[in-house]
Amino acid sequence: MYSDLSVPAGCSLNSLPLSDMASTSSHNIRLVATDMDGTLTKGGKFMSKLLQALEDLAAADINVLIVTGRSAGWVSGLSSLMPVVGALAENGGLFYRSGNDTPVALTPIPDLAEHRQHLATAFRQLQTKFPQIQESTDNRFRITDWTFDVAALTPRELQTLSNLCQDMGWEFTYSNVQCHIKPQGQDKAGGLLQVLRQYFPDYSLEQVVTVGDSPNDESLFDRRYFPISVGVANVLHYANQLQHQPAYVTSAAEGDGFCELSNYLLQKF
Repeated sequence: MYSDLSVPAGCSLNSLPLSDMASTSSHNIRLVATDMDGTLTKGGKFMSKLLQALEDLAAADINVLIVTGRSAGWVSGLSSLMPVVGALAENGGLFYRSGNDTPVALTPIPDLAEHRQHLATAFRQLQTKFPQIQESTDNRFRITDWTFDVAALTPRELQTLSNLCQDMGWEFTYSNVQCHIKPQGQDKAGGLLQVLRQYFPDYSLEQVVTVGDSPNDESLFDRRYFPISVGVANVLHYANQLQHQPAYVTSAAEGDGFCELSNYLLQKF
């Protein structure tokens, strides 16, 4: 979580200010697919004005889907308590539709016990190179991926971890919360596209805005799939680490940035 937005020299995004989003685009939005930590939260917490923004979007018939790296166990409760139409967990691995506690697997796993064992083995291999990394407290509630704390890891170390995971046949990503060892091909964009096709077929991709702040949101910024994407201002911390960058960026960070986007989308009402 970030208390200031000072950005190292040379870090910049090829993104436009949110205010430059064409009114025809903003007025056409019917669904907001958003990351959670660092995007909906502020200092790790939900604000009252964030919850009001979600209520206002719902009242305007603009649906909100949460697309998070958080665990299956955590997201199953979240999707039923918040004014959203559903939530994707584990960076696109699972989908919980609002009001339904049974997840839809977006990444097929024939043998869960064997899958978890393979992930544990990969993590132990990483620990031989980086003995300081520690399993995340929520890892026991996960199904598709394996997580460990991101704190104190440098960009160079994160790249090395990514390379090691690739060598073992896994993919790797990270957020401002934790690192993820995950199956190949599993990312937020792939999971979201599956959910849109199956549950929201009436929406075109031009009616969807994707929102995020971290490297594990990068696939949501891929304009081949999502032409309208927004980064909250703290995404600037990762400017030099993102191949795919958001089309627009808010002036405010974290949950304040999401509320800025919400207000922008609701101007027509």
